[in-house]
Amino acid sequence: MASFDQGYWCTPGHVITAAVGLFVMDVTFITLRFIARKKQRQPLKVDDWITIPAILFALGISISMLYGVSQKAIGYPYVIPPEAQGNSLLVATEQISLAGQIQWTFFLLLPLTLGCTKMSFLFLYKRVFAINQRGATNILIVGMIVLIAIWMAGFFLTSLFQCKLDFWALWNSPIDQVEHCISATKLALALIITDFGTDIFIMAIPIPLVWRLNLSTTKKIAITGVFLLGAISVAVSLLRLILTERLLRFGFDPHTDAILLITSIQYWGMVESGVAVVAACLPTLWILVKGWSWDPITKAAKDLADFSNSSFQRLRSQISKREIVTDSLDREYIRLAIYQTDKESETRVKGDNRKPKVNVT
Repeated sequence: MASFDQGYWCTPGHVITAAVGLFVMDVTFITLRFIARKKQRQPLKVDDWITIPAILFALGISISMLYGVSQKAIGYPYVIPPEAQGNSLLVATEQISLAGQIQWTFFLLLPLTLGCTKMSFLFLYKRVFAINQRGATNILIVGMIVLIAIWMAGFFLTSLFQCKLDFWALWNSPIDQVEHCISATKLALALIITDFGTDIFIMAIPIPLVWRLNLSTTKKIAITGVFLLGAISVAVSLLRLILTERLLRFGFDPHTDAILLITSIQYWGMVESGVAVVAACLPTLWILVKGWSWDPITKAAKDLADFSNSSFQRLRSQISKREIVTDSLDREYIRLAIYQTDKESETRVKGDNRKPKVNVT
């Protein structure tokens, strides 16, 4: 049995280590995010608060995996009773029934976890870039937020009613799932592909927004690098897509160990959800490492922060009626760049108005 690659992730020890380690890491980075906001003297907003349900959903996945390991329904080979005559699809043992329940819980929580982390990125973009509420940038970001909300609800409800109202089939024999439920492999593949696609699009949103500002190339690279710290979630999403696609080739095969197959799919989903929470926090933690000099990109980011703070103070003293609020990722400098661009446009318009009009008869 089990003709697929049973990697280290199929062992109980690695499942336990990943579940506990990822949760501790998520708590640490969310705490650092809140500390960074306090250090900036900034209020906590939607992009911060939405990481709380994200970590709770991720915790639910980890707890279900840990419980499965404790009951030998996750991370252990499938024990087939003698009456099954070697065909694992025909029997509903306590082990496979519990594995089915855990798998159902996993597919319910995974889109909620990933959706919340995606929304954290989008609300951060809205906080930084969407200055004009009627502008194209705000419309794009709000549209993506709505799309992700629909994505979350769609996969949650599809997983909830994948067997319609025959919920018993979810934790019965594999053959009952085939007869009464939609294909779990197709559902998993659809979730992974759309997850990866939306990650790519979300990570790409800030790049053109930064590069159209009135900033030097060095500062544009620095700010872009800060935003792209969250791209680590894209890398993990791609890894999970590749590995899961290979695993799903086996599907409901009598010669495949169903327990270890479920363990493999859920292990990498748990890893992605945990890493996604961390990735959502990374772009906001720049202020905690502002004084370090790891490499030229970090040095450029530090120079940008120092210059933007002094520039903001000068601009604020000159213009009392213009409200500029400092925010994460040097939002004050972004606003300054926009202001400078606006002033240049006004100057050009005034110059055009001063030109004498020529009457053509």
